[in-house]
Amino acid sequence: MKRKGIVENIVNGRIAVVKLEGLVSLGSTVLDGSRKPVGNVADVIGPVKEPYAVIVLRKGVKGLKRGDVLFFKPSKR
Repeated sequence: MKRKGIVENIVNGRIAVVKLEGLVSLGSTVLDGSRKPVGNVADVIGPVKEPYAVIVLRKGVKGLKRGDVLFFKPSKR
């Protein structure tokens, strides 16, 4: 697994907007720097050359902040 995105913003502690460094699939599991699951990809937005992912954070996720590096694990669908 390699670095795929950087947190740009967190909305109401439940949604994170992440600038992507590659392609991700909807439903992919999002992992923090410790490789702990923090949420799932709900949508991909923005221009094709500079996409962003909308991440729905899991309940109880705390400490995620702007600039944090995230990783993505494809869904098994």
